[in-house]
Amino acid sequence: MLYKILISKYLRRMQTKILITIFLIGFIGVLNAQENVDKNEMVGFACSFSGQPSKTVKKYTQKLNRKNYKWISKRLESKNNAERYMSVIILEKLNDIGKYKLNAIELNLISEIKKSDELVSVCSGCTYFDKVSLKELLTDDKILFAKNWLDYTIKMK
Repeated sequence: MLYKILISKYLRRMQTKILITIFLIGFIGVLNAQENVDKNEMVGFACSFSGQPSKTVKKYTQKLNRKNYKWISKRLESKNNAERYMSVIILEKLNDIGKYKLNAIELNLISEIKKSDELVSVCSGCTYFDKVSLKELLTDDKILFAKNWLDYTIKMK
């Protein structure tokens, strides 16, 4: 009987150690993924444990709410790839719904950005952090990444 109790306690300790080890490996993996991204050039609509938007998304939300479309348009030429991405998706959406008319220069810049292999840091939730090319991030299936935010933010104005 004592033998069974001792084995049971031993097995519970081993289970606890295994669970802690798995948790720590996962935690270290998340930290390593975060090291590869640039938080100043990050696009994310629900990042980290709190599900908060990235700094770039917050900044663009404010500009959109103030209808500062000229500021957004000027960022098509930014050195910051997250800003270029946000400017493209917003201006195209505004153009599609008739709230903004893209000019020839903007259309040309957007076309160049959509072909760009430059990288943008992206996040989603607490574990997904990556770098993705502008070209890939601006494909139709990846735009869904921003669709809910765009629809909600533009309707709120």
